[in-house]
Amino acid sequence: LRFKAKYKLQFINQSIALKTTIAICLNPPQNTYSIYNTRSYTKILTILVIQNTSIILLLSILLTACNNSSESTDTKNNNNDIDSHNGTINVNLKLITSISLAPHLTELVYSAGGGGNLLGVSAYSNYPENALTKQIIGDAFHLNLELISELKPDVIFYWHNGTPLQTIEQLKSLGFNLENIDITYLADIPQAIQQIAGTLNTQPLAAVESFLPQLNQLKQQAHTKKTALVQISDQPIYTVSGNHWMSEAIEACGLNNVFDDLSSLSAAVTLEAVVLKMPAVIVRLEPLQAENQLTQWPIIPAVANQHIAVLEADHFTRPTLRTLSAIKSLCQQVNNF
Repeated sequence: LRFKAKYKLQFINQSIALKTTIAICLNPPQNTYSIYNTRSYTKILTILVIQNTSIILLLSILLTACNNSSESTDTKNNNNDIDSHNGTINVNLKLITSISLAPHLTELVYSAGGGGNLLGVSAYSNYPENALTKQIIGDAFHLNLELISELKPDVIFYWHNGTPLQTIEQLKSLGFNLENIDITYLADIPQAIQQIAGTLNTQPLAAVESFLPQLNQLKQQAHTKKTALVQISDQPIYTVSGNHWMSEAIEACGLNNVFDDLSSLSAAVTLEAVVLKMPAVIVRLEPLQAENQLTQWPIIPAVANQHIAVLEADHFTRPTLRTLSAIKSLCQQVNNF
């Protein structure tokens, strides 16, 4: 009876060990902690059946396959694209590397979830903070072609309205894959991010989906109807036309661009032209100082009433998700005038 009981218990232990080991191998652990527990547990299972050579051999085969599967899973996780901007991990079939040729494109790449595989950026790419750790490949007028060749990006993002045609042709002649990311209207911002994400096989930030709904809400809440000058610089006075996304941005707050009929997207205008337009609001990137030429013309309603809206330069002049925060700030200031 003792003999039968002994081998019956041994048979039960063997069955449990086999079933458990197979289950672990079919459902491999997803992190290092689980892998550690699995290896410890399988050692215990092996001890349970130490008295039978044939079952040990079978378990050894299963455990080897299981450990290899776990290590393979761990290695796969280490090769994932970890985006420091949103903290997500994107498992891609292929890690697609890129370079951006403008600060706003750098920001859009991060918003698209591709910051982890961004090899180089243009000068003044200062957002998000991790962009400051990337190699500078040049600026709008000069690129370090030797460095770009060393980095060997899979794709280079540029914008047709800002990247010199000569630069584009030069990069193409060197065999680089280029992709144009142009933004004309505010609705193009989330579309551009989705385009980049599609190219890089990444997952965009959740804020991309809420961009247009929030913008439309601001437009519905705008009741003010005032004329405004968008002033990008003082000397010369640089502004934008009605076809520019900055013009659309101020319209979201109920402001009408006094230079909406300009033939080009942006241009320098004279002081006399501004005086003739008599804007009720001036949208600037810094406060109006005493030395600014517009202060000499109190006949302008915006100057006389101190209706000067000041916006964060990077938020307003770069078409990115942060543009929405600039519009919110503008609407709040206009409502207080």
